[in-house]
Amino acid sequence: MATVKLFGTLTSPYVRRVRIVAQELGLEVERIDTVSDEGQAALREVTPIWKVPTAVVGDQPLFDSAVITQHLLRHHGPGPLRPWNDDDVTTRNLVTVIDGALDALINVFYLAKDDVTGERASYVAKQSARAANAMTWVAARLPEAWTDADTPLGLGAIALYTTADWMRFRHTYDLARHPELQRFMAVHQARPSFVSTAPPEG
Repeated sequence: MATVKLFGTLTSPYVRRVRIVAQELGLEVERIDTVSDEGQAALREVTPIWKVPTAVVGDQPLFDSAVITQHLLRHHGPGPLRPWNDDDVTTRNLVTVIDGALDALINVFYLAKDDVTGERASYVAKQSARAANAMTWVAARLPEAWTDADTPLGLGAIALYTTADWMRFRHTYDLARHPELQRFMAVHQARPSFVSTAPPEG
């Protein structure tokens, strides 16, 4: 059984994607917590961009959640998951928009910690508007298969769930705007890999 050495935190939605895929495929994860100074130092020895998630599988360092999860699927799966298809432009576009919304709100969240809000900076207001537009776009194009609990879960659906759940967790976006996304979340919320990787509350 392969071991995934994973650098990251328990609250990162991108790290969570890797943890979900690894669990679905029955892979052991050795997590290095990058909250600590020691964890940050270890991370910076592996990746030049200091970004989580970073993983080492065997002797291979892997940067970015998409690179990591696609590698795990190709080399250790697909198991119960849907194989990743590089030619599936529809799903790739959906994931790109989902990630665009998530990155925008991560910016908003961290800038707010420094008291930089939409009222103070047009950049922040634009990020919030971008996220809202992106989530509206995704909700209007949500594939029917993603809301079918009997259909193998794919990386696109995992990306959407981890993004939407982070928005809920960090109170950065009101998912009630999109009943389609609420139904999607309800279908998958009890999945064991989603439950066990949920960010710690409080």
